[in-house]
Amino acid sequence: MANSTTIIRNVNLNYAKVHKAVKNDYDKVLFDIQIEFTKDRISEMSQYGNIRESKLNEGMFCLNLTRPEKNKEGKKNAIRVVDNEKNPIKADIGNGSVGNVMVYSYDWKFGGKSGRKSVLIAVQVSTLVPYTPVEDFDVMVTEDTTEAAPASDF
Repeated sequence: MANSTTIIRNVNLNYAKVHKAVKNDYDKVLFDIQIEFTKDRISEMSQYGNIRESKLNEGMFCLNLTRPEKNKEGKKNAIRVVDNEKNPIKADIGNGSVGNVMVYSYDWKFGGKSGRKSVLIAVQVSTLVPYTPVEDFDVMVTEDTTEAAPASDF
């Protein structure tokens, strides 16, 4: 198959790390987005990555698209993020947003293995769900420097 650029249309967007690359569990710094879709699109989506059942929405399926923070020459990559009219979006993208993603796909061979890789290039958000951080504790400053024993309910 030849190298190609494709737009994957009308998918849910989850866990979008598209404005700043983030270190993953394998110490790789990547841009990353999960696209979510219905069962009838599994055949179409199988060429772009490893499909699995969604943990967010029962009955839905998903895959992740990534791009390294830097290219082979060490130059920083960026993901273009736009709205319906192709205006830049700076806001964080919340789970359940809807849009299109552009990927570049190519065949690879290395160490006797081969496959096809798809790399995230751009995201177009048609319906933006604002990102809401997970509720967490506030930082508390106290004058007391004595250490208390941990609560028994933790």
